[in-house]
Amino acid sequence: MSSPRHRPTNLVLRDGSTVHVRPVTAEDAPAVRAFFEDLSPKSIALRFFCGFPDLDRAVRWATEVDQHRYGLIATSSTDGRVVAEAGWERDPDRPERAEVAFAIADAMQHNGLGTVLLGQLTEAAAQAGVAVLNAEVLPQNHRMLHVFRDSGFPLTTRTLPGVVLVELATSPSPGARALRTLRPAVEQSALRTGHAGSLRPLSMR
Repeated sequence: MSSPRHRPTNLVLRDGSTVHVRPVTAEDAPAVRAFFEDLSPKSIALRFFCGFPDLDRAVRWATEVDQHRYGLIATSSTDGRVVAEAGWERDPDRPERAEVAFAIADAMQHNGLGTVLLGQLTEAAAQAGVAVLNAEVLPQNHRMLHVFRDSGFPLTTRTLPGVVLVELATSPSPGARALRTLRPAVEQSALRTGHAGSLRPLSMR
C-alpha cells in the first residue's frame, strides 16, 4: 500500500484568519481532545451522532495513524490551537475503500476550511490506493451534503431512515481536475467556498 504525501499548507480563510494544515501525529492527542471538548453540542451531535461520545476512542481514531488510517489537523496561526480535524480509515475487508470523517471548530465554520480538508483527504486517499471514501451524514446536515455534491468528484448517495449514506470516488471528474489546478492560488487567498460541517466515520458507531 502506498503512503499519502502531504505538504503542510497555510490557508487564508474567507474571514481573513489563517490556519496551518498538516498531517496529524500521536503527539497531537491532547490538543485534539481539547478541540473535541470545545465543540458545541450541535457540532458534537453532527460529528458523533450522539451527545456524549467516547472521547478517548475518538482521539485515538483521529491521531493514531498508520498505513490504514490517515488524518489531518488545522491549527490556528494565532495560538496554535487545533481548529479542525479530518481523517479516513480503510475498510479492513475492502482496503480500496475508506471511511471519512471530520469536524470544524464552531468559530471557524462557514469559511471554506472543510471544503479544503475534503479535497486534501481525497487526494491523500487516491495516493494511498483508496478508490472510494464513504460516510454517514445526518439528513439535516445540509452544508455537509452540499460540500460533497459540489466537490467535483463522482458521488453517489442513498437515503435511509435518519441517515444519508455518501460514497465519493477519489478519481476526479474533469470539473474537479480544473478546481485542483486552481486550488493552490485559492488556498493562498481568501477562500470563497462554504463550510463543510461535520460527520462521523462508520467505525465510530
